[in-house]
Amino acid sequence: MAKFEWDDSVALGIQTIDDQHKALFGWVNSLNEAVKRGDGAEAVGEIIWKLISYVTEHFSEEERLMLACHFPGLVSHRKEHDLFVARLKDIQSSYNDGHEMSENVLDFLVDWLVCHIKGTDQSYSRFIHQQESAA
Repeated sequence: MAKFEWDDSVALGIQTIDDQHKALFGWVNSLNEAVKRGDGAEAVGEIIWKLISYVTEHFSEEERLMLACHFPGLVSHRKEHDLFVARLKDIQSSYNDGHEMSENVLDFLVDWLVCHIKGTDQSYSRFIHQQESAA
């Protein structure tokens, strides 16, 4: 997996959320680097745990923002978040059971985040920006 480099194609124009997205990609890049270096299971496991913790906090923040602006797609958006957290926990469990962290898993993490941000997150971002311009 190549290191993910932030670009404007994934920017939402909501500074707090964009900063959190940059941090998420930072955690995924850290995980990738730890795996490539062959860091021990404890170090890689710690990064996975921190990634899950950060993702959970970030998703809660996004959902609070969507709730505050009465975004109509909140329920389906929350389901996507819940499925991704469950997948991360499955990855963590598999790794803790001794399975290697594959490049496919790392690619999945980046692909999911990019697709989610460019798709689902862009829809609530547009909604918020439309509300701001109408006010």
